[in-house]
Amino acid sequence: MKVQYRSNLSAGVFSLILAVILFVLIPSQIGVDTQAVHGISSRSLPYGLSALMGVCGIGLLFQSLVLKKDKVKELNLKNEGKGVLYMICLLAYGIGFNYSFLISTSLFGIITLAFTRCKKVAYYVIVVAVVTVLYFTFTQLLHVRLP
Repeated sequence: MKVQYRSNLSAGVFSLILAVILFVLIPSQIGVDTQAVHGISSRSLPYGLSALMGVCGIGLLFQSLVLKKDKVKELNLKNEGKGVLYMICLLAYGIGFNYSFLISTSLFGIITLAFTRCKKVAYYVIVVAVVTVLYFTFTQLLHVRLP
């Protein structure tokens, strides 16, 4: 199945939606700095970046709708299935990371090797060994608390 889309229009809409979402989320995610200097606080940079993203989105929409400078591109969904599946694995890794660093990172490394169709068993063993060494290095030597 193939989907056609206009590149500037879709990128402009996406960046505007993302800018609004960021603008709304910033107060709940970033605390107010009580020692702000001349009105610059810890929220200034994120607000500026989300505003810049919104302005760029408006520029892309202007190019697409008013200036008619837009390319129609085609996306073959059949070819993109593997990428979507990998993104789902990345999301599952992020969720699993909250429960166990050792297990989730080892599984994600194994899944990544499987996606690249790696046939050497030694690579799988190396991934698990490196993750285990890193885990014990951080938890036992550096005293960093990992899930």
